[in-house]
Amino acid sequence: MAAVVDAVTAVGKLTGSRPIVVGGLAVLARLSSAHRATLDLDIVDRRAEGQAGQLEILRKGEETSPAEPAAVTLPTRFGEVRVDVLEVNQYELDRPSDDAGDRLHVGSHAWAADSATDVTISVLGSERRELVRVATTIAEPGPLVTMKLQSIMNRGSAKAGTDLWDICRLTLDPVCRRAVLNQLEGAGPQLAADALQHVDLWFQRKRPWSLDRLAAVAGNSFATDDFDLVGELLATACQPRR
Repeated sequence: MAAVVDAVTAVGKLTGSRPIVVGGLAVLARLSSAHRATLDLDIVDRRAEGQAGQLEILRKGEETSPAEPAAVTLPTRFGEVRVDVLEVNQYELDRPSDDAGDRLHVGSHAWAADSATDVTISVLGSERRELVRVATTIAEPGPLVTMKLQSIMNRGSAKAGTDLWDICRLTLDPVCRRAVLNQLEGAGPQLAADALQHVDLWFQRKRPWSLDRLAAVAGNSFATDDFDLVGELLATACQPRR
């Protein structure tokens, strides 16, 4: 974890701005208690027209190495870290796809970038026994849930399980729960509709598959009733408003 947090500082120095952190580190920063470790750093690049992309800038770094499909390997004081750059541009937002999954990918990442707030993350370096701290911009709980709902379909079994675990933890966490539900209730109609389709897919139509993936990473820490409750809460929050 120290390496991932240290990578946030390194990315900020290379790009000249605070990175917008999503993915596992953002989830851990939002929860009241950590439930898993993360080895990679995921950032969103809300790229404006004519602006150099963060991936391009990072790949020009003297000590970075390109990684596919849209990432770099970055050295830190605590070891190398893979940094995945998720780019969102205005063209994709202005000309939305006909596919709900593609729309949710673009819409949720844009939402995450536009609504992210400043957070200070602190972890203890395991080897040097020093406090590693960084102030950066972190995605809010609601956008994190919608990003995770979409990313499940593009992942292997283990990663799909951790996405489902993150969704459940964020939705039931005493600190995040109200933010998740309020933010989903306030999401745009199309984004909420696309999220609702994915809630129905993972928590209803593919429920046995989802429970198997969740159990593989979370063990017995989540009961079936808890999983069903998460599905009900998310579905209600994403329902269209009159």
